[in-house]
Amino acid sequence: MIEIDGNSQNGDQAFTVPAEIIAAGLRLLPQQVQPMLAGRQITSWVEAGVDADFGTFRITFANDRRRLRLVVDALGSIISQSTLDFGDQPLPPGARRPGAV
Repeated sequence: MIEIDGNSQNGDQAFTVPAEIIAAGLRLLPQQVQPMLAGRQITSWVEAGVDADFGTFRITFANDRRRLRLVVDALGSIISQSTLDFGDQPLPPGARRPGAV
């Protein structure tokens, strides 16, 4: 299980995401996830829903070629998930966290 902390924009909400879900979305082995997060080869961020999406959160994980997005409720139950895969091409800047290189 991987603990993901939010930021002040979403009230410091924290979520636990199984490494298996992150690994499947990014096409990795589960045991690769924690070291890659620690080494910043996988980045993650949390965004709180507003207006009609209030009470939901979008958790995003990205490596150099793929992005996994999970939409979860306040209890952390996954509502939906999607993967953006660029194959052999690097993930374009627009698919990364705002401000990331």
